[in-house]
Amino acid sequence: MYKERREKVFDFLPMNSIAMFLSGNAPYQVGDEKYPFDVNRSFYYLTGIDRENLVLMLIKTKNNNQTILFIEPFDPVMAKWVGGKIQAHEATEISGISDVRFIDNLDSTINRLLHSTNEQAWTLCGELSKQELKQPWPLADMFNEYKQQYPDVMIKNIFADMARLRMVKSKEEIDNMKKAIAVTNAGIKAMMQASRDYIWENELEAYFDFVLKSEQCKHAFYTICASGKNATVLHYGENNCQSKPGDLVLVDLGAAYGYYNADISRTFPISGKFTARQREVYELVLRANKMVMEKARPGVTLRELNNYVIEFYEKELPSIGLLQDGDTVRDYYFHGVSHHLGLETHDVSILDYPLQAGNVITDEPGLYIEAEDIGIRIEDDIMITEDGCINLSSEIMKEIDEIESFMQNGK
Repeated sequence: MYKERREKVFDFLPMNSIAMFLSGNAPYQVGDEKYPFDVNRSFYYLTGIDRENLVLMLIKTKNNNQTILFIEPFDPVMAKWVGGKIQAHEATEISGISDVRFIDNLDSTINRLLHSTNEQAWTLCGELSKQELKQPWPLADMFNEYKQQYPDVMIKNIFADMARLRMVKSKEEIDNMKKAIAVTNAGIKAMMQASRDYIWENELEAYFDFVLKSEQCKHAFYTICASGKNATVLHYGENNCQSKPGDLVLVDLGAAYGYYNADISRTFPISGKFTARQREVYELVLRANKMVMEKARPGVTLRELNNYVIEFYEKELPSIGLLQDGDTVRDYYFHGVSHHLGLETHDVSILDYPLQAGNVITDEPGLYIEAEDIGIRIEDDIMITEDGCINLSSEIMKEIDEIESFMQNGK
């Protein structure tokens, strides 16, 4: 699988090019303690290896394509303290790359290539996203150094090419996402069963955490567990307030399985039963959620999906007493309805990209009425098909009667 993915990268690389992917490293937090390591997703996508300080190099010339993986030397002393570095045979077994060299040889390998006589200048290829260009980045710094040494060398940003490749999910990727969604479902059910008046948000969050650890999953992102007015804050993350009787709880969370993420939002009443007003607002958000699934298909853009939601709210919000006194939809719904999902929660994407079969996106309309302490978001993960979409998270309950029955009767 990883070899097939690397072959697709070779297809879009220019002739006489060197493409490099760094696995990344964890910076030090304080003293000798590091932040948790989080592998560069494109490196992982092309190798399946989840280790620090590795470099994947793809070399394309008119004579052949060459793949090299650079690893750190094994240190038996450090292995006793923090664990051993990956060894060559292990890296080959996981990635299918037979040419494995030590990282100390990286610079000399590149210099030897750039010094060689070719019919055309070399091109250094790497991912340079907008986010990475805003901060110091090892690969960009490395490319600039080689550019100074070899003025004829060109630099090509292959971020969009990699995005197009990663945005279309394979069966293996979908299976991992389905597993992450199933575990997320179990976690949400545990939270709903534990809900009661005056429970603390972080106490409720702990039930979700337990399910993930029990299923050998990680968090896709920091959990949002927001009760009452807190649910009107889009990225509320403190999770440290005590709920009140009658509160709605908005959870935005997800499990990650094999680095593939679920991203689900559900809203439920802490006491197990919606009030008439909560039900009224919830049903409107649910209709918007279902409307997006009807509209999602190949050729449609995420911007168009969001515009459909805004148009829907413009028509329907007056029926629940909103859009009065000059208010607009953006006073109650101020985010987008969708983003791509995969190895990253907000996965790589291209602005105004027409959807195609194999894309996985979120469907997450919401309404936030701060004056009434009501925040509601309903988010599903959907896969685009040849003629529409499939709801990958259809098993996660979201109908009002189903939610109330489960919370009151446990089924």
